[in-house]
Amino acid sequence: MRIGGAARVAALVATALLLAGCAPTLAEGQTRTDAGALADTHSLTVDGVERSYVAHVPEGAAAALPETLPVLVVLHGAGGNGAKAEAATGLSGLAKARNFIVVYPNGTQAADIEGQLAWNADGCCAAPRRTQVDDVGFIAAMLDDVEQRFPVDASRIYLAGFSNGGMMSYRLSCELGDRIAGIAVVAGAFNVADCDRSETTDVLIIHGTGDLTVPYRGGPTNEMTASRFGQWTNASVADATREWIGRNDCSRFPQTVIEGTVTRATYDECDEESKLEVITIAGGTHVWPLAPEKGFDASETVVDFFGLGS
Repeated sequence: MRIGGAARVAALVATALLLAGCAPTLAEGQTRTDAGALADTHSLTVDGVERSYVAHVPEGAAAALPETLPVLVVLHGAGGNGAKAEAATGLSGLAKARNFIVVYPNGTQAADIEGQLAWNADGCCAAPRRTQVDDVGFIAAMLDDVEQRFPVDASRIYLAGFSNGGMMSYRLSCELGDRIAGIAVVAGAFNVADCDRSETTDVLIIHGTGDLTVPYRGGPTNEMTASRFGQWTNASVADATREWIGRNDCSRFPQTVIEGTVTRATYDECDEESKLEVITIAGGTHVWPLAPEKGFDASETVVDFFGLGS
């Protein structure tokens, strides 16, 4: 049974009280969520900077069951953080329902407001880009840490990123391609200057044509966003599509299905059974879309695309 968007968001609220003696003792830094998972906050130092992430792990997996589980790493957008990404996507509830591990890493300070973080995604954004924060090194170290702590299927590690987090997903697919089985990019752009990789990657692209922050057809971000995070120029969705058609050696003629405002273009005959799908939302703005009542839910779509829970 799949969980609706509202139910998943509700599942993100931490339980206020636990009945004494009714549940296992929680470790320091660990909380229990209504989604039925253990939420662990972990810190590690990379390049002299203390970094953090939260891992939501099904309780059985936390007991180190023989079964290994896939991992979905969710990368927030500029100005966000891991907690905001969790609330915006509802993916912790889906992780409980489908039995996979979901991880929410935190970027570093992006602007003047505490808690507004970003990634050094090659071209964007703000302070992490200007100071060349080693976010690739952080994600690699985080994956090492997650694999040491939990029963992880290292062949099934996936990324899902929004906006600047989507751009970071593209960069990681280039620089950590041997560890990443697939990426899902929502409202992001392929702004990587030099992508030197040979591995194929499952790629899902979701973007709205009404996006002014990361324009669907490419170009500079809008003035409001530039005033917070600096100006940069975005590649278009067509640019990203051509890039991955070439890298995955897919057919250039997709199977296209249109349902209301949603157009799905699926590219077949890719190398090594890799996948490429591009979803265009007519009029869609700069959001992670969760509208199951309108026939499209980005979180469900990401989980289904990667085959999580199957």
